[in-house]
Amino acid sequence: MSHLQRHLRVSDEYQPSLKVAFASGDMKTVDQHFGSCQSLVVYGVEPDSSELLQVAEFQVQEGHSQAKLTSRIEVIGDCFAVFCVAVGESVFRQLLAVGVRAIRVEGGTPISGLIQQLQGQWPAQAVNRKQRARSPDRFAELDATGWEDN
Repeated sequence: MSHLQRHLRVSDEYQPSLKVAFASGDMKTVDQHFGSCQSLVVYGVEPDSSELLQVAEFQVQEGHSQAKLTSRIEVIGDCFAVFCVAVGESVFRQLLAVGVRAIRVEGGTPISGLIQQLQGQWPAQAVNRKQRARSPDRFAELDATGWEDN
């Protein structure tokens, strides 16, 4: 039995550098325990932008159930991390096994602030490389540095 009630995917084609999930009831703050969260919000994060990718809402049921956890893990299986108020140790290990890091934060922590923190930790080399790739004058800039096409 799937515990997933509704699942909105904004875009399947956009492939961000980083996908991050948040356990949130209000879609603005991290305010839920991972195993019993009402919803998971997934953002694509780039050094200078972020985009909502999906929202999954779950049937909230008390108690422990592997099916309940499996439905949540399936939604975020391709994420780098999930931010939540709490996560049990066995679930923490299950998340690590699929490559997702569970990060505990204080209840009420704004999602936008966590995204900004991630962007602030982005390696400068990756940011510069991305900005160069987007620059319409990138070939003129390369030419001015003595770059030659062989």
